[in-house]
Amino acid sequence: MSNLEKIRKLVDDLTIRDENLLEKVQHLDILEELFRKSPQATAIMEDNWRYILVNDQFATLYGFDTPDDMVGKCHYELFKEIPERPIEEINDQLNENGVWKGVIKSPHRSEGSFISEINIRKHKDKNLLICICIKVQEQIDATDGKG
Repeated sequence: MSNLEKIRKLVDDLTIRDENLLEKVQHLDILEELFRKSPQATAIMEDNWRYILVNDQFATLYGFDTPDDMVGKCHYELFKEIPERPIEEINDQLNENGVWKGVIKSPHRSEGSFISEINIRKHKDKNLLICICIKVQEQIDATDGKG
């Protein structure tokens, strides 16, 4: 039996067990496409702030060439100059309310920082954080004393 035949058999077996499986897979594809093409800068992180899914807009906003430059890395690895205290305060509120919203100075990989509105939601069933970032002010030069 060829690999293609094995795959077809597996799909047939799964489809028999769950008639809606193919429909569910199609919905996942649609959701992934919406995530990737969303105009909103969006990332999904583990609750330790390790990126597991980043769209192009998020990577670009933070100064990275591709989402793959961020995926698998912790926020602290990418932006070493960030103090831990604000993130600890955000984590406290996420654990208490499941959501954190605020306007903060966000780091840019190579161009100082920018002011952004951040909305982070903790997934109710998993230890995941869904982060949407909107730039509200242009880049701030790291040496201009603002922010």
